[in-house]
Amino acid sequence: MLKRRPTGRRCARRALAVTNATRSPALPDVPSLGDFLPGYDASTWLGIGAPKNTSADIVEKLNKEINDALADPSMQARIANFGYTAFASSPTGFGNFIAEETKKWGKVIRAVNIKPE
Repeated sequence: MLKRRPTGRRCARRALAVTNATRSPALPDVPSLGDFLPGYDASTWLGIGAPKNTSADIVEKLNKEINDALADPSMQARIANFGYTAFASSPTGFGNFIAEETKKWGKVIRAVNIKPE
C-alpha cells in the first residue's frame, strides 16, 4: 500500500506495510512485509521495452539515454515523489529480471490454480 504524502489535510488511512522486500525510502517508518515474512517481495516495477527486432544500436542508444536520465537527481526526485526508486540496468539485466519475475509469478499462478477468464 502506498500512502500519499500529506498535502495539508489529515490522512484517514494508515499504511500497515509495503509489499517490497525492503522498506520504501518514500515511507521509511512503514515496515515491509519482508520484515515479517523473509523472502517476500511483491514490489511494483516499471520498465521500457522495444520490439524484438529493434537493432542493437538503437537499443544501446535508448538504454544509455534512459540510464543517463535515471541518474539525474531531479528525475530521481520526481520518481521518488511517486513512491518508486529508480534503478538503471542493461538490456540483458532487464531481460533477466523479467525472466525471474515471470518464473516467480508463474509459480504463484500454478500454486493457486489461477485460470484465464
